[in-house]
Amino acid sequence: MSINEIGTILYWCEGSKRELDCRVEFVNSDPGMISIFLKFLRARGVEENRLRIRMAIHVQDDESVCKKYWKGITGLCDKNFISSVVKKPSIARKPLPYGTVTIRYNSLALLRQIKSDISHVAHEFQDID
Repeated sequence: MSINEIGTILYWCEGSKRELDCRVEFVNSDPGMISIFLKFLRARGVEENRLRIRMAIHVQDDESVCKKYWKGITGLCDKNFISSVVKKPSIARKPLPYGTVTIRYNSLALLRQIKSDISHVAHEFQDID
């Protein structure tokens, strides 16, 4: 599979299809998915300085530790990170150690291209028995 096919399928599963926001938006906590999705965007020629990362963490999480972790995964710098969403304490037995991240890229044209690619993938595999 190509990075375009993998990225398209990841976005189909985990990305926002809402055009009112005029942006590509992908949310996950899995570092592998985040890394692959960024590779997909980079292969599409996005401008790194326009990528934005928003962390969603719990009040008990150390924001600087989480940010350092996600900077290592994404290869992005402080200027790409926007304000974090800090949630109430987690009552989960095993909360996510570094929270989740949202990757944002403001481009309605790119969102529409990805949605078109999703339609092509769906059409290609609909007739498989």
